[in-house]
Amino acid sequence: MTNPNHHISRQPNILALDTAFGEIAACIIKGGQVYISPPDARSAGKTRSTSIIPTIHQLLLQAGLNWKQLDVLAFGAGPGSFTGLRIGAATLAGMNAGLHMPVVHLSSLAITARQVVTGLAEPGEPATEKAIYVLEDARAGEVFVGHYQNGRAMQPDACLSWQDVDAFTPELFCCNSTPPVQLNHWQRLPLTIPRSRALAVEAEAVCSRVKELSCLPVYPAPVYLQLSQAERQANG
Repeated sequence: MTNPNHHISRQPNILALDTAFGEIAACIIKGGQVYISPPDARSAGKTRSTSIIPTIHQLLLQAGLNWKQLDVLAFGAGPGSFTGLRIGAATLAGMNAGLHMPVVHLSSLAITARQVVTGLAEPGEPATEKAIYVLEDARAGEVFVGHYQNGRAMQPDACLSWQDVDAFTPELFCCNSTPPVQLNHWQRLPLTIPRSRALAVEAEAVCSRVKELSCLPVYPAPVYLQLSQAERQANG
């Protein structure tokens, strides 16, 4: 379902949410000004539905906006935790049921890549971002794989086996969770940028590339890339 009547003649007010890896990351972008949520120490790395709406309310207060002044929702659609993605999608869907704002879907692996600073430069030359893999443990011997450079996907996000990754040429990588296997000769880079800040950068970049907001859906659709346990059992 799309909203054919959604037209904006100014910079859109964007609310972005990502819950793919436990932490609730949220931000509002208003006229180029970014308002980000602080890390929620009470969540203990688990997405809690009762924490999302209060977090968004606080951001609206900071930005001086109300719900109806928002123009676009940006959703960290995954891949990631089944529970986290379901909670995030359900919250945004319920919130948007009466507002019918267009929803921009973001890769949660792209957001993780934005948390790393890999810019290197020779003297007198502008910094360029090196390509980096995002390797997130998907459990059951599988891994969510993203490959990004300068905010652009080098290949589509995928769910592979750790054996598949072991056959790759070792490069730079980052992740939220510790890999369950030894990645020989790979170099893990730290996540130095808060996830909410990285979410804002990715949301603004993706929204700027959308030519027609009216063509976007109005409900968030998680991207799992992996069968649920129930689906595995049914297929078995």
